[in-house]
Amino acid sequence: MRIAFVNGSPRPDGNTGSMLKLLAREAGARGAEVAYFEIVGKDIEDCDGCYRCDVEDRCSKGDDMTAAYALIQASDVLVIGSPIYMGAETGLTKCFVDRLYYLMAKQRLPAGKRAAALFTCGLVDGHVIYGYMHTRYDKLLRHDLGFEEAKTFIVPGTKHRVDLEGNYYAQETLKEMAGFLFQE
Repeated sequence: MRIAFVNGSPRPDGNTGSMLKLLAREAGARGAEVAYFEIVGKDIEDCDGCYRCDVEDRCSKGDDMTAAYALIQASDVLVIGSPIYMGAETGLTKCFVDRLYYLMAKQRLPAGKRAAALFTCGLVDGHVIYGYMHTRYDKLLRHDLGFEEAKTFIVPGTKHRVDLEGNYYAQETLKEMAGFLFQE
């Protein structure tokens, strides 16, 4: 099994990145081939919806998304992570997700793939307040991109740098995500 982890946090070692890295280590320990893609520091231009995706069957941008496309296409499972700032994923993540239009344009993903979205947020009731993220990412991952199975996870109460081992929501989410990612 190949799992691609994409971190959309501007802080690679923040709560989101730390949770993704824990999952990536567990995946590796279970024998999965793991790829980790940090969006911060990458050259990823905004999507301008150019005709090349549809007509020429290629993305016109010569940036780091080319590697991300190959990574996603070669993986069995995709995990996208981002903190929630001001009610939505980070701008880095939004730009990355917008650029996935290339994969949407001609349904370039083979059947049978799974995806998960992980969101951390500071509000203690963020899993309730930001519940709409479930709908947004289910539509994006399943309907638009064509993943066969998709699940969204929201971890509340992770403002600033928290002790993930001592955070109930983080631990519960890690268990739930492990169950989803490592189906037997």
